[in-house]
Amino acid sequence: MATTAIYLRLSRESDDSASTETQRAAAHQWLTAHGHDPAEAIEYIDAGVSGAKPLEQRRGMSALMVARPDVVIAWKLDRYARSMSEFLRLVAWAEAYGVKIATTDNTIDTSTPTGRMVGNVLAALAEWERSMIAARISEGHETRRTQGRWSSGRAPFGYQITRRDGAAYLAVDDAQAELIRAAVAKLISDGTVAGTARMVGLSEPQWRRLLKSPTLRGHRAHKGALVLSADGVTPVQFADPILTAAEAKAVRERLLALATGTDRAPRRATPLVAGLAFCYRCAGRLNGGTSDKGIPLYRCKAGHVTIYAETLDQRVEAEFLRTWGKFAEHVVRLEGGNDLSDEMIAAQEQARRLGERMATAGPLMLATLSEMEAELEAAYAALRAAHDPEVREIQVPTGRTMADAWEASPESRSRLLADLHLRVTLWPKQEAERLRVEWGPEGWAEAELQGIALVESGLLDQAPV
Repeated sequence: MATTAIYLRLSRESDDSASTETQRAAAHQWLTAHGHDPAEAIEYIDAGVSGAKPLEQRRGMSALMVARPDVVIAWKLDRYARSMSEFLRLVAWAEAYGVKIATTDNTIDTSTPTGRMVGNVLAALAEWERSMIAARISEGHETRRTQGRWSSGRAPFGYQITRRDGAAYLAVDDAQAELIRAAVAKLISDGTVAGTARMVGLSEPQWRRLLKSPTLRGHRAHKGALVLSADGVTPVQFADPILTAAEAKAVRERLLALATGTDRAPRRATPLVAGLAFCYRCAGRLNGGTSDKGIPLYRCKAGHVTIYAETLDQRVEAEFLRTWGKFAEHVVRLEGGNDLSDEMIAAQEQARRLGERMATAGPLMLATLSEMEAELEAAYAALRAAHDPEVREIQVPTGRTMADAWEASPESRSRLLADLHLRVTLWPKQEAERLRVEWGPEGWAEAELQGIALVESGLLDQAPV
């Protein structure tokens, strides 16, 4: 007796027009009309599965193909597949194992040449319909992108969705934008991606992706490319920018510096004089470590010398306070005039895009692009003429001494010591003076010489007494 199978598939559970009950009832009627007992038919169900999905990746269809029944009945052709290639694969499988494939509307019956031909034609139409729907959806998204409208999904961090004229657009979320600007300012100065991510409440990967994308400039990327207007040069403005072009450039440079290690912030667990203390014998840097009892140490990698970290750190602190403690602390401030760097950077970016567009433009479009080039050149020339920032680095006293700075910022002590060119040399225990502390790029030992040099360079107010 021939074995029979009923194949039921739903793309969506809520699809009432093609519910499993509707499909099952039609399949039972067909089996009865063709001399089969519906009660003996085995059902294979794929719920919530697209007809474009490969046959083997559907649980129900995969089980059916393993079972190899004599007859398979489905409601309509699109229940089997919405792809011509997948339906042809199903037909090839059926012919290889002598399986008859049919539909309840009698359009498909692979046991006859006419049925196979009709099945192929209908499968091709189903695939064409699906591709047309996808094309319409894609064109709709493209239209919304070129109009600066928001297509779908949640708004990116820093923005919110607003509606006007019956369409969705992005607007700056003031609260989130303030968090972003504060975090970016910290990142550019001396922050890290992980630390600033906590400031805005995002994970580190989410924050890094946002910083690398054009989103914070009010632009969008699609498939890895910046969304441009019809001229192929000007970016579509989806919303007001949160960051200026200069800030966005500074962020890119900071991320590059952190990634390459050229400006990576020191770890908090780094010993005070890490990289500044050396072995007398091999001149190798002393590494941090611990003794058998867990006491922090500095030790030579080759094992020549070892010293308790507390002993060395206290000596360095005492030498710093004795030599530099009374001097005034200074910070660098920038003074400038008319700074048009932000506008110039934006013009340079537009010029790059214009050049790329002109390289592939035809004669008709080239004239328009040449006019844009002339206008851009004139605008950039005007910017350069007006750009006179006169930016100067000014040493400004903070109102506190170096000793005050030492006490107020323990996390910055290592960097402060490095800026003063500290070098500590550790000698064996039998030496009367195990620790030799030197300051200055040439290893000067006399504080008077250091003070004179720093006064001449403008870093300090007066030489030490």
